Amino acid sequence: MVEKGVGASAIKRAYNLLSSIMRAAVDDDVIAVSPCRNIDLPQIAIRPPQWFTLDQAQSIVDELPAPWRTMCLLGFYTGLRWGELTGLHRHRIDQRRCRWFVVEVNTKSGIKEYPKSSRSRREAPLPPHVLDVLERHIHPLDRDALVFNTVTKGRAGRRLDDGNWRRQTWWPAIENAHYFGTGGEQLPLPHYPPHSMRHTCASWLVQKGVSLHEVQHLLGHESFQTTQRYAHLQPDAHKAVLAAWERLEVPLTFAA
Repeated sequence: MVEKGVGASAIKRAYNLLSSIMRAAVDDDVIAVSPCRNIDLPQIAIRPPQWFTLDQAQSIVDELPAPWRTMCLLGFYTGLRWGELTGLHRHRIDQRRCRWFVVEVNTKSGIKEYPKSSRSRREAPLPPHVLDVLERHIHPLDRDALVFNTVTKGRAGRRLDDGNWRRQTWWPAIENAHYFGTGGEQLPLPHYPPHSMRHTCASWLVQKGVSLHEVQHLLGHESFQTTQRYAHLQPDAHKAVLAAWERLEVPLTFAA
């Protein structure tokens, strides 16, 4: 896989699957020892999260047709994964308490009644203005209906497919949207995928002082290390380091 240029993440997923098969083979006495031991896998590069500014996110929402404006508004303010967002059922929204619950997920094989991990089954608050928009969207839906379905003529009411939705809805909106730079010039949006709504949600919250632990709960991260990718966005990030440099008795200088 390395020789073919496959990415490190895909290699790790393939190795984990093969390793689990080999462990099962050992348990069933098919083989004596698993060959998946002391294997050096390619290192996965940790990239900073891709997120949109408020102006960029607004320009995306403005380019989307209904009901996708509602769906993306929910995505930006809840940080739901694609499967959680498109697997959300009407009765999982508590309108009285302004809460939503993550229980079912939309997968390639259908709706599953269990989340990605134990932390993924969670509840979190909805901003009132998002709930107002959502209430208008779900009003005609049956209690057990999916909140978001296909709307294409002849195919309406089906589960959303990630690839189709990106190709038909998300990328056209990204292509048509623009925002204004500091000099007043129109700029194109970065070509970030729908998952960036999740990163955007976390980034905005961290920049507004929400603790990383609360963000971890909201996003349903199993590992706190995953949430720490947003630490550099905290308002007081590096504050102690900068304060230490200021306390130097004689700072380094150079002659002009």
